[in-house]
Amino acid sequence: MYGISEKFLLRFTDICIHENDTRAAYIEDRYHFYPKVVHNYPNKVYPEEATGIDIHQLLDIPPLEPILLYQGGVQTGRGLDKLIEATALFDRGIVVIIGDGRIKADLQQRVMDANLEERIKFLPKVPLQDLLAYTKNAYLGFQILNNVCFNHYSASSNKLFEYVMSGVPVIGSNFPEIRKIVQGEQVGIVVDSHDPVSVAAGVNTLLADAELHEKMRQNCFLAREKYNWDKEKVIFLEIYKELEDGHDKE
Repeated sequence: MYGISEKFLLRFTDICIHENDTRAAYIEDRYHFYPKVVHNYPNKVYPEEATGIDIHQLLDIPPLEPILLYQGGVQTGRGLDKLIEATALFDRGIVVIIGDGRIKADLQQRVMDANLEERIKFLPKVPLQDLLAYTKNAYLGFQILNNVCFNHYSASSNKLFEYVMSGVPVIGSNFPEIRKIVQGEQVGIVVDSHDPVSVAAGVNTLLADAELHEKMRQNCFLAREKYNWDKEKVIFLEIYKELEDGHDKE
């Protein structure tokens, strides 16, 4: 039903815009044209230069203990159940989950059942304008979506770029858009997000190799100069200019 409506309504659009190339390729395969691509990158900021929130102090975590961060919706398909399973395999570090959602109470119960309360901590969601003040505390960040739908498989979601913006290397799903950034820019490690052992292997690699971690951290700072709205909005505004020029000629 939705597909029929979509196919019909597309005939009346001047421009079709999609958020990344994987999703644009899907439209091309389905409707035989390639839409414009405008990525949903965040505004460029430099959180390391601003006053932050000390998560170590906030959660009474020893100062030298690495914070292994997930931020975002606490929902199914985000790999959080696998993250809990993987935590017992981490060589060190405290997992901090910032966010709220429908499965939060269930996850908290799983943590208690596994006797992992000292290794997994929860914080409520915070205002978006304050989020990166928390993010920059992390040693690494998780973007381990599970392949439960095309939306997840094709995602290049904000949290990936928020980690990069904050100089936080990423443990990411081996999906096309995530892999393109994580491997292409060497800002983290891709893993099988359905396999806790694979997740743990990626985490332990970064925990064991301070030099590799620092290299990826510096690569994050380089990547944020490319993947930000200051640059991407130029493409967005050019699309509007093309439309305006086209209408002026009619």
